[in-house]
Amino acid sequence: MKKLLVLTALLFMLIISYSQEKQSDKIPETKSKSIEFTSKDSSSFARKNFLDFINNIDWNSKESDLIKKYNLILEPRERQYLKDGKTETTIDIKDISLNGYNFSAKFVIDSISRQLVELLLLDSNNKNKDPKKFIIEMDQFFSGLFGQPDIEENSESEYINDYQRQWFKDKYDIKVWSCILPNKDKGQLYSLTVKKEKASKEIDFRVAKWGDSKAAVMQKEGKDDNAKIDRLYLFPDFIAGYKCDVAYIFTNDKLTMCKYIFNLHHTNMNEYIQDFKSIVTLLIEKYGKPDYNSTEWKNSLYRNDPDEYGFAISLGHLTYNVGWFKNETDIKIALYGENYKNTLIIQYKSKKYDGMKDKKELSQKLNGL
Repeated sequence: MKKLLVLTALLFMLIISYSQEKQSDKIPETKSKSIEFTSKDSSSFARKNFLDFINNIDWNSKESDLIKKYNLILEPRERQYLKDGKTETTIDIKDISLNGYNFSAKFVIDSISRQLVELLLLDSNNKNKDPKKFIIEMDQFFSGLFGQPDIEENSESEYINDYQRQWFKDKYDIKVWSCILPNKDKGQLYSLTVKKEKASKEIDFRVAKWGDSKAAVMQKEGKDDNAKIDRLYLFPDFIAGYKCDVAYIFTNDKLTMCKYIFNLHHTNMNEYIQDFKSIVTLLIEKYGKPDYNSTEWKNSLYRNDPDEYGFAISLGHLTYNVGWFKNETDIKIALYGENYKNTLIIQYKSKKYDGMKDKKELSQKLNGL
């Protein structure tokens, strides 16, 4: 099964990592010139010039604008068909050399609007390199350029080693993906995408947008902070007639998660379930049919006694979860408990920043080693 997954991953990447189907409608393509951003003795020169290059990309460019700006010449090319029915084409920038390594580079264009979607770099003709050394050197190169990654994931196994790095900047997002086969073939795939920062709606939660700083959120809310710690902004409020605490949660001073934590006190513990169901009804009115609605028994001691369901929750025996998957946000309402106490929350989590690790917390842990 693992070998099948490896083959699937490789096939997926070989069709330019984001394409689900490929058909060969011939349309105009480009010849292009090589762009150099490196010299063997000066990676800082390379970083500066590559940064200038991506900072000067006009993300509102049409295909014709790119052809004119970068002196590109059209020739036949293939159309990429994506699973959502959209199609994209590419304009080749023949080679980009970074940190002594060559990459094939492409501008990815929406086939309908002819609008620039992203810049894509793929590892090319570096067959004699050591895969691990290559990844370390490129990590150092991009960390020197963008700082430490906002998201860094390493997954290693007998069959495949998978590495992902992401940086979130004001104008664009950068993602590096690398895959190594640690077997005798020692194959490697490596890609870098630079994509325009998505224009988000005005707000994602209350008055704030995902990625806002703590200072910006506090200014918008205008309420005193009861948390007094860097990564949390906490204050009381009333939501849908219920008393609660509002929690804004930050990672590297970017808003990544929010919660309503309800302050409920009932003698009859089944009333917590009634509150849960009442708020679920309101959320369905706002967000539509849930994507999941689960009741989980971890201990079935009181399963046949509905009058004790609220008590079962307080023991950690029973949990309720209802959730919605939206474009930018995952929303969940949960009722759970432990040590004879029930907790009801609504959680809002950014999809974009999911997986981001707190750099300050990580640094403190490393310093303690």
